[in-house]
Amino acid sequence: MSSTNMHHFRVAGRAASGDLRIVKLRAADAAGARRLAQGEGLAVLSCEPAGLAGPGLRRIATRPRIDVALFAQELASLLEAGLGIIEALETLSEKDARGGMDRVLQPLTEALREGRRLSAVMADMPETFPPLLAASVASSEETGDVVAALRRYADNTQSLRRLRAKVTGAAVYPCMLLVVGLLVVAFLLGVVVPRFSLLIESSKGDIPAASRMLLALGGAINRHPLLFATGFSCVPLSLVIVGLRARAAGWNTDWMARLPMVGALTRTFRHAQFYRTTGMLIEGGIPAVRAFETAGALLSPADRVRLGAALSAMRQGHPIAVVLADAGLADAVARRMLNVSQRTGQLATILQRIATFQETSLERGIDVAARLFEPTLMVFIGLVIGAIVVLMYLPIFDLASSLQ
Repeated sequence: MSSTNMHHFRVAGRAASGDLRIVKLRAADAAGARRLAQGEGLAVLSCEPAGLAGPGLRRIATRPRIDVALFAQELASLLEAGLGIIEALETLSEKDARGGMDRVLQPLTEALREGRRLSAVMADMPETFPPLLAASVASSEETGDVVAALRRYADNTQSLRRLRAKVTGAAVYPCMLLVVGLLVVAFLLGVVVPRFSLLIESSKGDIPAASRMLLALGGAINRHPLLFATGFSCVPLSLVIVGLRARAAGWNTDWMARLPMVGALTRTFRHAQFYRTTGMLIEGGIPAVRAFETAGALLSPADRVRLGAALSAMRQGHPIAVVLADAGLADAVARRMLNVSQRTGQLATILQRIATFQETSLERGIDVAARLFEPTLMVFIGLVIGAIVVLMYLPIFDLASSLQ
Protein backbone atom coordinates (compact mmCIF):
# COMPACT_ATOMS: atom_id res chain seq x y z
CA MET A 1 0.00 0.00 0.00
CA SER A 2 1.30 3.46 -0.91
CA SER A 3 2.68 5.52 1.95
CA THR A 4 0.54 8.44 0.78
CA ASN A 5 -2.54 6.49 1.87
CA MET A 6 -1.19 5.94 5.36
CA HIS A 7 -2.30 8.16 8.23
CA HIS A 8 -1.23 8.65 11.82
CA PHE A 9 -3.61 7.55 14.58
CA ARG A 10 -3.44 8.04 18.33
CA VAL A 11 -4.67 4.88 20.06
CA ALA A 12 -5.44 4.68 23.78
CA GLY A 13 -5.68 1.24 25.30
CA ARG A 14 -5.14 -0.93 28.34
CA ALA A 15 -2.20 -3.31 28.45
CA ALA A 16 -2.39 -6.83 29.89
CA SER A 17 -0.90 -5.49 33.13
CA GLY A 18 -3.83 -3.09 33.50
CA ASP A 19 -1.77 0.04 32.71
CA LEU A 20 -3.19 2.65 30.37
CA ARG A 21 -1.05 3.35 27.28
CA ILE A 22 -1.30 5.83 24.40
CA VAL A 23 0.55 4.90 21.19
CA LYS A 24 0.89 6.60 17.82
CA LEU A 25 0.49 4.25 14.85
CA ARG A 26 0.47 4.54 11.04
CA ALA A 27 -2.37 2.82 9.21
CA ALA A 28 -4.69 3.25 6.24
CA ASP A 29 -7.74 3.74 8.45
CA ALA A 30 -8.92 3.62 12.06
CA ALA A 31 -9.81 -0.08 11.82
CA GLY A 32 -6.25 -0.88 10.73
CA ALA A 33 -4.82 1.14 13.60
CA ARG A 34 -7.04 -0.74 16.05
CA ARG A 35 -5.86 -4.08 14.65
CA LEU A 36 -2.22 -3.01 15.01
CA ALA A 37 -2.80 -1.95 18.61
CA GLN A 38 -4.57 -5.22 19.41
CA GLY A 39 -1.61 -7.05 17.87
CA GLU A 40 0.59 -5.30 20.42
CA GLY A 41 -1.59 -6.67 23.24
CA LEU A 42 -3.71 -3.55 23.90
CA ALA A 43 -7.41 -3.57 24.69
CA VAL A 44 -8.36 -0.52 22.58
CA LEU A 45 -10.37 2.20 24.35
CA SER A 46 -10.23 4.93 21.69
CA CYS A 47 -8.69 5.56 18.28
CA GLU A 48 -8.54 8.98 16.66
CA PRO A 49 -6.54 10.75 13.92
CA ALA A 50 -3.37 12.41 15.18
CA GLY A 51 -2.87 15.76 13.51
CA LEU A 52 -2.04 19.41 14.03
CA ALA A 53 -5.51 20.26 15.24
CA GLY A 54 -4.99 18.22 18.43
CA PRO A 55 -6.84 15.08 19.44
CA GLY A 56 -9.83 16.81 20.98
CA LEU A 57 -10.48 19.28 18.17
CA ARG A 58 -9.81 16.72 15.41
CA ARG A 59 -12.23 14.22 16.91
CA ILE A 60 -15.00 16.83 17.10
CA ALA A 61 -14.32 18.01 13.55
CA THR A 62 -14.31 14.56 11.93
CA ARG A 63 -17.06 12.82 13.86
CA PRO A 64 -19.97 11.95 11.50
CA ARG A 65 -23.16 13.80 12.35
CA ILE A 66 -25.53 10.95 13.02
CA ASP A 67 -27.81 10.41 16.00
CA VAL A 68 -26.93 6.78 16.71
CA ALA A 69 -29.73 6.35 19.28
CA LEU A 70 -32.33 7.60 16.80
CA PHE A 71 -30.79 5.41 14.09
CA ALA A 72 -31.05 2.34 16.34
CA GLN A 73 -34.66 3.15 17.25
CA GLU A 74 -35.73 3.68 13.63
CA LEU A 75 -33.86 0.59 12.39
CA ALA A 76 -35.53 -1.51 15.10
CA SER A 77 -38.97 -0.21 14.06
CA LEU A 78 -38.35 -1.03 10.39
CA LEU A 79 -37.05 -4.51 11.19
CA GLU A 80 -40.01 -5.13 13.47
CA ALA A 81 -42.32 -4.09 10.61
CA GLY A 82 -40.91 -6.93 8.51
CA LEU A 83 -38.28 -5.23 6.34
CA GLY A 84 -34.95 -6.93 5.72
CA ILE A 85 -31.81 -5.37 7.15
CA ILE A 86 -30.55 -4.07 3.77
CA GLU A 87 -33.96 -2.78 2.79
CA ALA A 88 -34.31 -1.03 6.17
CA LEU A 89 -30.92 0.67 5.80
CA GLU A 90 -31.79 1.82 2.28
CA THR A 91 -35.07 3.23 3.61
CA LEU A 92 -33.22 5.22 6.28
CA SER A 93 -30.74 6.50 3.66
CA GLU A 94 -33.58 7.76 1.45
CA LYS A 95 -35.40 9.27 4.43
CA ASP A 96 -32.49 11.51 5.47
CA ALA A 97 -30.40 11.87 2.31
CA ARG A 98 -29.92 15.61 2.82
CA GLY A 99 -28.74 15.09 6.40
CA GLY A 100 -25.83 12.94 5.27
CA MET A 101 -27.33 9.65 6.47
CA ASP A 102 -26.80 8.09 3.03
CA ARG A 103 -23.05 8.77 3.16
CA VAL A 104 -22.86 7.05 6.54
CA LEU A 105 -25.05 4.06 5.71
CA GLN A 106 -23.81 3.41 2.15
CA PRO A 107 -20.60 1.59 3.21
CA LEU A 108 -22.63 -0.31 5.81
CA THR A 109 -25.14 -1.47 3.17
CA GLU A 110 -22.41 -2.44 0.69
CA ALA A 111 -20.61 -4.54 3.32
CA LEU A 112 -23.84 -6.35 4.20
CA ARG A 113 -24.42 -7.16 0.52
CA GLU A 114 -20.98 -8.77 0.54
CA GLY A 115 -22.21 -11.14 3.25
CA ARG A 116 -20.62 -9.52 6.32
CA ARG A 117 -22.38 -9.40 9.67
CA LEU A 118 -23.90 -6.14 10.88
CA SER A 119 -21.93 -6.14 14.13
CA ALA A 120 -18.62 -6.74 12.34
CA VAL A 121 -19.20 -3.80 9.99
CA MET A 122 -20.18 -1.56 12.92
CA ALA A 123 -17.02 -2.58 14.76
CA ASP A 124 -14.98 -1.45 11.73
CA MET A 125 -16.66 1.99 11.89
CA PRO A 126 -15.95 3.06 15.51
CA GLU A 127 -16.02 6.76 14.58
CA THR A 128 -19.72 6.36 13.70
CA PHE A 129 -21.02 3.40 15.70
CA PRO A 130 -19.95 3.13 19.37
CA PRO A 131 -18.35 -0.14 20.50
CA LEU A 132 -21.25 -0.65 22.92
CA LEU A 133 -23.72 -0.83 20.03
CA ALA A 134 -21.47 -3.19 18.05
CA ALA A 135 -21.06 -5.49 21.07
CA SER A 136 -24.79 -5.52 21.79
CA VAL A 137 -25.67 -6.30 18.17
CA ALA A 138 -22.98 -9.03 18.03
CA SER A 139 -24.53 -10.76 21.03
CA SER A 140 -28.05 -10.49 19.62
CA GLU A 141 -26.98 -11.99 16.29
CA GLU A 142 -26.27 -15.21 18.15
CA THR A 143 -29.87 -15.36 19.43
CA GLY A 144 -31.59 -13.67 16.45
CA ASP A 145 -32.94 -10.84 18.63
CA VAL A 146 -31.39 -7.82 16.89
CA VAL A 147 -34.53 -5.70 17.29
CA ALA A 148 -34.46 -6.02 21.09
CA ALA A 149 -30.74 -5.20 21.16
CA LEU A 150 -31.26 -2.03 19.10
CA ARG A 151 -34.14 -0.94 21.33
CA ARG A 152 -32.13 -1.62 24.49
CA TYR A 153 -29.28 0.50 23.15
CA ALA A 154 -31.63 3.34 22.17
CA ASP A 155 -33.36 3.31 25.59
CA ASN A 156 -30.03 3.16 27.41
CA THR A 157 -28.67 6.09 25.39
CA GLN A 158 -31.79 8.15 26.06
CA SER A 159 -31.44 7.48 29.81
CA LEU A 160 -27.81 8.58 29.74
CA ARG A 161 -28.73 11.70 27.76
CA ARG A 162 -31.38 12.65 30.31
CA LEU A 163 -28.77 12.26 33.03
CA ARG A 164 -26.25 14.40 31.10
CA ALA A 165 -28.96 17.03 30.47
CA LYS A 166 -29.56 17.35 34.22
CA VAL A 167 -25.86 17.82 34.87
CA THR A 168 -25.50 20.32 32.01
CA GLY A 169 -28.62 22.22 33.07
CA ALA A 170 -27.25 22.62 36.59
CA ALA A 171 -24.03 24.11 35.17
CA VAL A 172 -25.68 26.60 32.77
CA TYR A 173 -26.65 29.29 35.31
CA PRO A 174 -23.28 29.41 37.13
CA CYS A 175 -21.47 29.61 33.77
CA MET A 176 -23.70 32.46 32.59
CA LEU A 177 -23.17 34.23 35.92
CA LEU A 178 -19.42 33.84 35.62
CA VAL A 179 -19.37 35.12 32.02
CA VAL A 180 -21.46 38.20 32.90
CA GLY A 181 -19.25 38.88 35.93
CA LEU A 182 -16.09 38.67 33.81
CA LEU A 183 -17.57 41.03 31.22
CA VAL A 184 -18.48 43.60 33.91
CA VAL A 185 -15.00 43.38 35.45
CA ALA A 186 -13.43 43.73 31.99
CA PHE A 187 -15.57 46.84 31.29
CA LEU A 188 -14.65 48.42 34.62
CA LEU A 189 -10.92 47.72 34.24
CA GLY A 190 -10.74 48.45 30.52
CA VAL A 191 -12.98 51.53 30.24
CA VAL A 192 -14.00 53.09 33.54
CA VAL A 193 -10.81 52.74 35.62
CA PRO A 194 -8.48 54.23 32.94
CA ARG A 195 -10.70 57.34 32.67
CA PHE A 196 -10.82 57.70 36.43
CA SER A 197 -7.05 57.38 36.59
CA LEU A 198 -6.63 60.29 34.16
CA LEU A 199 -9.02 62.39 36.25
CA ILE A 200 -7.50 61.59 39.64
CA GLU A 201 -3.87 61.84 38.53
CA SER A 202 -4.48 65.47 37.56
CA SER A 203 -5.41 66.27 41.17
CA LYS A 204 -2.76 66.62 43.86
CA GLY A 205 -4.65 65.08 46.77
CA ASP A 206 -3.52 62.12 48.81
CA ILE A 207 -4.75 58.79 47.42
CA PRO A 208 -5.13 55.61 49.51
CA ALA A 209 -2.56 52.93 48.67
CA ALA A 210 -5.15 50.40 47.40
CA SER A 211 -6.75 53.03 45.16
CA ARG A 212 -3.31 54.08 43.92
CA MET A 213 -2.61 50.49 42.86
CA LEU A 214 -5.96 50.23 41.03
CA LEU A 215 -5.41 53.56 39.29
CA ALA A 216 -1.90 52.54 38.31
CA LEU A 217 -3.41 49.44 36.74
CA GLY A 218 -5.94 51.66 34.96
CA GLY A 219 -3.14 53.88 33.66
CA ALA A 220 -1.22 50.86 32.37
CA ILE A 221 -4.34 49.58 30.62
CA ASN A 222 -4.91 53.03 29.09
CA ARG A 223 -1.37 53.04 27.70
CA HIS A 224 -1.50 49.43 26.42
CA PRO A 225 -5.15 48.66 25.59
CA LEU A 226 -4.24 46.01 22.99
CA LEU A 227 -2.11 44.09 25.48
CA PHE A 228 -4.92 44.15 28.05
CA ALA A 229 -7.52 42.98 25.52
CA THR A 230 -5.26 40.13 24.39
CA GLY A 231 -4.47 39.01 27.94
CA PHE A 232 -8.08 39.18 29.09
CA SER A 233 -9.36 37.29 26.04
CA CYS A 234 -6.92 34.47 26.87
CA VAL A 235 -9.01 33.62 29.94
CA PRO A 236 -12.23 32.57 28.13
CA LEU A 237 -10.18 31.09 25.27
CA SER A 238 -8.28 28.88 27.74
CA LEU A 239 -11.56 27.77 29.33
CA VAL A 240 -12.98 26.89 25.89
CA ILE A 241 -9.88 24.85 24.97
CA VAL A 242 -9.95 23.00 28.30
CA GLY A 243 -13.67 22.32 27.82
CA LEU A 244 -13.16 21.00 24.27
CA ARG A 245 -10.34 18.70 25.35
CA ALA A 246 -12.36 17.45 28.32
CA ARG A 247 -15.37 16.87 26.07
CA ALA A 248 -13.22 15.00 23.52
CA ALA A 249 -12.03 12.76 26.36
CA GLY A 250 -15.64 12.11 27.39
CA TRP A 251 -15.04 14.27 30.51
CA ASN A 252 -12.83 11.41 31.71
CA THR A 253 -10.01 13.53 33.10
CA ASP A 254 -8.09 13.15 36.34
CA TRP A 255 -8.12 16.89 37.11
CA MET A 256 -11.95 16.92 37.24
CA ALA A 257 -11.90 14.07 39.75
CA ARG A 258 -9.64 16.14 42.01
CA LEU A 259 -11.95 19.17 42.15
CA PRO A 260 -13.80 19.55 45.48
CA MET A 261 -17.48 18.57 45.31
CA VAL A 262 -17.36 18.42 41.49
CA GLY A 263 -15.06 15.38 41.63
CA ALA A 264 -17.47 13.37 43.77
CA LEU A 265 -20.44 14.26 41.56
CA THR A 266 -18.50 13.43 38.39
CA ARG A 267 -17.52 10.03 39.80
CA THR A 268 -21.14 9.26 40.77
CA PHE A 269 -22.22 10.26 37.27
CA ARG A 270 -19.62 7.93 35.71
CA HIS A 271 -20.60 5.04 37.97
CA ALA A 272 -24.30 5.46 37.11
CA GLN A 273 -23.43 5.31 33.40
CA PHE A 274 -21.18 2.31 33.99
CA TYR A 275 -23.79 0.27 35.87
CA ARG A 276 -26.64 1.11 33.48
CA THR A 277 -24.59 0.23 30.40
CA THR A 278 -23.28 -3.00 31.93
CA GLY A 279 -26.84 -4.02 32.78
CA MET A 280 -27.89 -3.39 29.17
CA LEU A 281 -25.05 -5.53 27.81
CA ILE A 282 -25.70 -8.42 30.22
CA GLU A 283 -29.42 -8.29 29.40
CA GLY A 284 -28.42 -8.64 25.74
CA GLY A 285 -26.61 -11.89 26.46
CA ILE A 286 -23.02 -10.69 26.83
CA PRO A 287 -21.07 -12.45 29.62
CA ALA A 288 -20.71 -10.41 32.80
CA VAL A 289 -16.92 -10.03 32.73
CA ARG A 290 -16.91 -8.94 29.11
CA ALA A 291 -19.82 -6.54 29.78
CA PHE A 292 -17.97 -4.90 32.69
CA GLU A 293 -14.85 -4.62 30.52
CA THR A 294 -16.73 -3.04 27.61
CA ALA A 295 -18.57 -0.54 29.82
CA GLY A 296 -15.31 0.33 31.59
CA ALA A 297 -14.61 2.95 28.90
CA LEU A 298 -17.22 5.13 30.65
CA LEU A 299 -15.17 5.31 33.86
CA SER A 300 -12.40 7.75 34.68
CA PRO A 301 -8.80 6.69 33.90
CA ALA A 302 -8.10 5.93 37.58
CA ASP A 303 -11.27 3.85 37.92
CA ARG A 304 -10.43 1.93 34.73
CA VAL A 305 -7.20 0.78 36.35
CA ARG A 306 -9.15 -0.35 39.44
CA LEU A 307 -11.65 -2.12 37.18
CA GLY A 308 -8.78 -3.99 35.48
CA ALA A 309 -7.72 -5.45 38.82
CA ALA A 310 -11.35 -6.29 39.64
CA LEU A 311 -11.82 -8.09 36.32
CA SER A 312 -8.74 -10.22 36.97
CA ALA A 313 -10.26 -11.28 40.30
CA MET A 314 -13.63 -12.01 38.61
CA ARG A 315 -11.91 -14.30 36.10
CA GLN A 316 -10.43 -16.20 39.03
CA GLY A 317 -13.93 -16.86 40.37
CA HIS A 318 -14.22 -14.19 43.10
CA PRO A 319 -17.73 -12.77 43.73
CA ILE A 320 -18.59 -9.65 41.73
CA ALA A 321 -19.85 -7.77 44.79
CA VAL A 322 -16.62 -8.33 46.73
CA VAL A 323 -14.16 -7.43 43.97
CA LEU A 324 -16.05 -4.28 42.91
CA ALA A 325 -16.31 -3.13 46.53
CA ASP A 326 -12.61 -3.81 47.16
CA ALA A 327 -11.76 -1.83 44.00
CA GLY A 328 -13.80 1.15 45.22
CA LEU A 329 -16.36 0.79 42.41
CA ALA A 330 -19.30 -0.25 44.57
CA ASP A 331 -20.55 1.52 47.69
CA ALA A 332 -22.37 -0.21 50.56
CA VAL A 333 -25.75 -0.11 48.80
CA ALA A 334 -24.36 -1.43 45.50
CA ARG A 335 -22.50 -4.20 47.31
CA ARG A 336 -25.61 -5.44 49.12
CA MET A 337 -27.68 -5.30 45.94
CA LEU A 338 -24.99 -7.24 44.03
CA ASN A 339 -25.03 -9.86 46.81
CA VAL A 340 -28.76 -10.22 46.23
CA SER A 341 -28.15 -10.71 42.49
CA GLN A 342 -25.89 -13.68 43.25
CA ARG A 343 -28.80 -15.39 45.00
CA THR A 344 -31.50 -14.47 42.48
CA GLY A 345 -29.46 -14.58 39.25
CA GLN A 346 -30.95 -11.24 38.11
CA LEU A 347 -27.67 -9.40 37.65
CA ALA A 348 -28.86 -7.21 34.74
CA THR A 349 -31.93 -6.02 36.66
CA ILE A 350 -29.92 -5.33 39.81
CA LEU A 351 -27.33 -3.30 37.87
CA GLN A 352 -30.10 -1.16 36.39
CA ARG A 353 -31.50 -0.58 39.90
CA ILE A 354 -28.04 0.40 41.18
CA ALA A 355 -27.78 2.90 38.32
CA THR A 356 -31.21 4.34 39.19
CA PHE A 357 -30.22 4.65 42.85
CA GLN A 358 -26.99 6.46 41.94
CA GLU A 359 -28.81 8.77 39.52
CA THR A 360 -31.18 9.76 42.33
CA SER A 361 -28.19 10.37 44.61
CA LEU A 362 -26.57 12.44 41.86
CA GLU A 363 -29.67 14.62 41.47
CA ARG A 364 -29.67 15.33 45.21
CA GLY A 365 -25.95 16.11 45.09
CA ILE A 366 -26.42 18.51 42.17
CA ASP A 367 -29.22 20.28 44.06
CA VAL A 368 -27.03 20.75 47.14
CA ALA A 369 -24.02 21.85 45.06
CA ALA A 370 -26.12 24.38 43.12
CA ARG A 371 -27.57 25.85 46.32
CA LEU A 372 -24.08 26.27 47.75
CA PHE A 373 -22.12 27.24 44.66
CA GLU A 374 -24.47 29.76 43.02
CA PRO A 375 -24.79 32.11 46.06
CA THR A 376 -21.04 31.77 46.73
CA LEU A 377 -20.25 32.73 43.14
CA MET A 378 -22.66 35.67 43.26
CA VAL A 379 -21.11 36.94 46.50
CA PHE A 380 -17.58 36.57 45.09
CA ILE A 381 -18.41 38.43 41.87
CA GLY A 382 -20.25 41.10 43.86
CA LEU A 383 -17.27 41.58 46.17
CA VAL A 384 -14.84 41.93 43.23
CA ILE A 385 -17.04 44.46 41.40
CA GLY A 386 -17.85 46.29 44.64
CA ALA A 387 -14.17 46.50 45.58
CA ILE A 388 -13.28 48.00 42.18
CA VAL A 389 -16.08 50.60 42.45
CA VAL A 390 -15.23 51.54 46.07
CA LEU A 391 -11.51 51.87 45.31
CA MET A 392 -12.35 54.13 42.36
CA TYR A 393 -14.56 56.41 44.44
CA LEU A 394 -12.35 56.68 47.55
CA PRO A 395 -10.08 59.34 45.93
CA ILE A 396 -13.21 61.27 44.88
CA PHE A 397 -14.45 61.29 48.48
CA ASP A 398 -11.04 62.40 49.76
CA LEU A 399 -10.88 65.13 47.12
CA ALA A 400 -14.39 66.37 48.04
CA SER A 401 -13.55 66.45 51.77
CA SER A 402 -10.33 68.40 51.10
CA LEU A 403 -12.25 71.02 49.09
CA GLN A 404 -14.62 71.55 52.01
